[in-house]
Amino acid sequence: MKNKIVKSLSIILASALLLAACGKAEVESVLSETTVSSVADAIEEVVEPAAEESDGSALEEAKKIYLDKDLPVSERVEALLSVMTLEEKAYQCVQGEQANVTVEDVKRTGIGSVLSGGGSAPSYGNLPEHWQKRVNELKAAALETRLGIPLLYGIDAVHGNNNIYGATVFPHNIGLGAANDPELMEEIAHVVAREVRAVGVQYSFAPCLANPQNERWGRTYEGFSENTADVAKLAGAFVAALQGGVKDDEYMPADAIIACAKHFIGEGYTAEGENQGDVKMSAAEFDELLAMGILDPYKACVDSNVLTVMPSYNSIDGLKCHENKHLLTDVLKEQLGFKGMVISDYNAIGQCKGTYDEEVANCMNAGVDMFMEAQEWDRCAKTIIKLVEAGEISEERLDDAVTRILRVKFMSNMFDEEVGSAHENELIGEFGSAENREVARCAVRESLVLLKNGNVNGKLAMEKIKEATNITVCGTGAFDIGRQCGGWTISWEGKSGNITIGTPIVQGIYDEVKEYAKVSHSARGELDAESDVIVTVVGENPYSESGGDVKANGLKPISGDVKLLETIEEQIAANGNDPLKVLIVIAGRPIDINDYVDKYDAVVMAFLPGTEGEGIADVLFGDYDFTGTLPMTWVKDFSKVNEKHSLPESEILFPYGFGLNKAGNSLTRE
Repeated sequence: MKNKIVKSLSIILASALLLAACGKAEVESVLSETTVSSVADAIEEVVEPAAEESDGSALEEAKKIYLDKDLPVSERVEALLSVMTLEEKAYQCVQGEQANVTVEDVKRTGIGSVLSGGGSAPSYGNLPEHWQKRVNELKAAALETRLGIPLLYGIDAVHGNNNIYGATVFPHNIGLGAANDPELMEEIAHVVAREVRAVGVQYSFAPCLANPQNERWGRTYEGFSENTADVAKLAGAFVAALQGGVKDDEYMPADAIIACAKHFIGEGYTAEGENQGDVKMSAAEFDELLAMGILDPYKACVDSNVLTVMPSYNSIDGLKCHENKHLLTDVLKEQLGFKGMVISDYNAIGQCKGTYDEEVANCMNAGVDMFMEAQEWDRCAKTIIKLVEAGEISEERLDDAVTRILRVKFMSNMFDEEVGSAHENELIGEFGSAENREVARCAVRESLVLLKNGNVNGKLAMEKIKEATNITVCGTGAFDIGRQCGGWTISWEGKSGNITIGTPIVQGIYDEVKEYAKVSHSARGELDAESDVIVTVVGENPYSESGGDVKANGLKPISGDVKLLETIEEQIAANGNDPLKVLIVIAGRPIDINDYVDKYDAVVMAFLPGTEGEGIADVLFGDYDFTGTLPMTWVKDFSKVNEKHSLPESEILFPYGFGLNKAGNSLTRE
């Protein structure tokens, strides 16, 4: 832009000099474009270096301010913004997928941010040191640009730094909602932040603030609860701890990372539980819903100074949230006073109306500050430049977006951190440590919900189980880290099998009882005739997002587990004994177990516990008691799931807030 201005001024000045020297008539007879251009080039040789010298001086003065970590964030942002070109501003507003961004791309464009989508590991490999190498080579490249604006790297660390082999993987949010413990959320946040920081990443797209109303939705397990008060309490505590308790425009501590409240807003309320679907309400009706509570989790996170918010893929009455100015600007930024950065979801603007130019303009004018355009990031930045030059996006809106982005970068100490620092290397030594896994194990214990504790020969099942001498653990899910963890683990959709380091459920049981009981594992349900306790693990296979959307009749154990349950019944009948029978459900949501509740002496909902399966044994056979309660209503007939909140009590299998302890008492959900 500067070069174009200098060239234009040179041409004007050359024309003026010719007029003064030759007179109007002579100029008209001899003046040619070539003549003016030649004179302009000569003048430009003098004018442009002077302009560059002036710019250089301004840049040096600005650097004295924006690189001074002792100055307030606002002063540093203002100083940096003042020396940025339109191109530099536009590229700050885009985020590309690491597989589509090279080191040279970063040096060439000064791209503002890079992400790793679910399962997007570096080409070097998927160990912590591979991530550290990839992240830091991109971060180092950003410092070689004219302004040296650091690169923001984002990752979906939604239940631990779950993309990376060997990470500590916590229960998914629905399990943490059952635990309902803000102090536990703070402990988890500290571990997650340190394991994310260990590989050089500064930003996690978490937590999810959905309050699922229909478990047909494939993201149900990403929500803490169907109750907004639960979500607000847990998410607010998590955000505050993840960001190190930072307030206002303070600088974050070294072990903290940037949080992201997502997805704003209305997911969980879409028709038929459809992922990325439509909330069938008018704008006025939806505003009433906001006032009734679904805005509360976002208010809690804004009050905890959350630095970023991500809009939802869903629509409200046909209008995508990404292009809804009322929601993003009027409600989020003005009503709630959110001062941070709004980042789009993965390629989400492509679902909005119009041409690509119109999508970018509509979303930025609605309030999106950074565009997660995984493949089209370069095109997106160039489109922003074109739209600003054409007046389709105002310079004020662009400056507001860049100001918000820079504020996040300054507050998170990105301008002051050393790439590949000694502290980072200390943290990588703690990655997946026993201490971190102990926090996850505690989270598993607290998330378990005892749904049934029947009477067995005069004793409650959870008392009788202590007498076990021969235990058979049944089901493939009992020896499957991938099923324990669910989606968003190593890969985007997750995968069954030995996908990462962890303790499967049967191993945890063996370790707990090996001093006094025999433990065997039967994947298909073949039983030892002398078994006095049968522990059967059933549930779902891993999935994520739309891949988990199901019809009502799909909310049930996988077919192999249904066959397993039938085989166990046949085996018990053939053996003629009557062992204590415990059913453990590993699933991201309530599923249809109505036919089995009466046949089992005890039923435990374990949700998706993550890598630390021994937490289940700690409670089942150890001295820890059950403390979890259901964060969702569990219906008897899933064909009625759409209207579950209006069903009579007689049609509810387990109500919201239900849970028992070993003594058979009902627990109270605070």
